[in-house]
Parts: sequence; C-alpha cells; structure tokens
Amino acid sequence: MLTEEQRFIFDVQGYLVLPSVLPADQIKRMHEEMDRRDMNAPDNDPTKSRFGNFFGWGDDWRGLIDHPKVLPALEEMLGEKFRLDHAYGMMMSADGHRGGEGLHHYAGMFDHGCYYVTHRDRMHNGLLVVSYTLVDVSAGGGGFCCIPGSHKATFPVPKSWFGVDDNPLMIQPELKAGDVLIFTESLTHGTKAWTCKTHQRRAVLLKYTPAYMQWAPPMDPSHYPELTERQKLIVSPAYVWNRPALDFSKA
Repeated sequence: MLTEEQRFIFDVQGYLVLPSVLPADQIKRMHEEMDRRDMNAPDNDPTKSRFGNFFGWGDDWRGLIDHPKVLPALEEMLGEKFRLDHAYGMMMSADGHRGGEGLHHYAGMFDHGCYYVTHRDRMHNGLLVVSYTLVDVSAGGGGFCCIPGSHKATFPVPKSWFGVDDNPLMIQPELKAGDVLIFTESLTHGTKAWTCKTHQRRAVLLKYTPAYMQWAPPMDPSHYPELTERQKLIVSPAYVWNRPALDFSKA
C-alpha cells in the first residue's frame, strides 16, 4: 500500500512520483526495442508522437501492466478490482517548434469518467494514469505538466490559464529515467514542448479505470497470448458481476 506520506502527497497534488521503478538494464532493452520498430518519427505535437500495440514486444513491456512496485498504488487508488483501459507511448523531440499540448481537464468531469473523490478513508479515481519515464526529464525540459491540486478544485480553471506557457500555477516535474508518474486524469494537465536537445522524450502511459468503467474501445486479450492470467483479467472488458478480485500476492 501507499505510505502515509505518499497518500497525502497524491491527495493534495493529484499526482505522485515513484522513483527508480524500472532498472537501467530494462530501460536499455526497451530503448533498443523501440529503435528496432518502424514507428512514426518523434514529433513535438503529442497527438502525432504516440505509438501503441507494444504488449507483444516482450516481457519488459507486458510486465508494465501489473508491475509489482506499482500494483500497491493501483490497489489503493482504484480498489482490488480495476482494469487497464488503454495504453500508448510518446516520443517527442526538440524541433524548434512551439509544440506541446495545452492544459485540459478539470475536477468533477464525471460525465467524461474523470473524477477524484474521497469517502471515509478511501480515495476513488475515474481514469488513472501510470506513466513510465524512460529518459531523464530536466526542470523546464518539457513533457508532463499540471496545476497541482486542481483535481479537487471547486471552481473551474480560468479560460485564460489553459495555456501551458502563461499559467502562473503550472509546474513541470523533474524526473529520472525509470521513475513512474501516477496522476488522476481529473487533474488539469498537459504536455509542454520538448526542449531537451540531448535526447528524445520517451514515456509509456498506461491508463486504468475501476472495473465497471470503460473509457476507450476495449483491448482484445487474445491478441496477446503471452499475458499471464492476472494480466488477462486486468485488460478484460468492463464488468462487475462475479468479476474476480486481483491476486496481489504474485510477483
């Protein structure tokens, strides 16, 4: 489970960083696999820089579905029955263009499946994002940015503050390769243009929902026969009745 400090940080900020989740040798293999694949060239427009269908690329990729260092956080943030709704990777490069993606989403988007609420001693999330960072992200280097605490805001974000370059409350966390960034989709967040000239932005984002909810068209587990039984349950379509609880005891 989350530590007392981690629980407080996530509740207050709307995001949490788990340091050093992926080891250096795994990150190296994942970079090599990406370099072997015929993917679109990196683009500073996040809508053009995505890639997917990587759960067939080997255990390094499939293991992200139920990574043992992330599962305890998912259990506490979503309960013992949750599902992986969709996933994609992002590759961005500094190309001199403004790029990036404006801030979006806000607290209380229940009609879109975005929410963060607490009841007694439990937190409840709609869409929850787990972003595996494959490169160092320096302060001001670009990538994920957000307005901390906006997932609990009562009033809407001012329209003039949805730009990532002129928002007085926006922050862009500094990250190390192997870190995992977890955030609730109801947090007002976006993507700053990638400005680092020494390497591309490379991140893999897995988006989870409660077991009863579906955000995107469902994945077909039969496309990935190598999935474990627990992974198959996690990627199965949304339903509640007689859905087995996940076995968190497995490595």
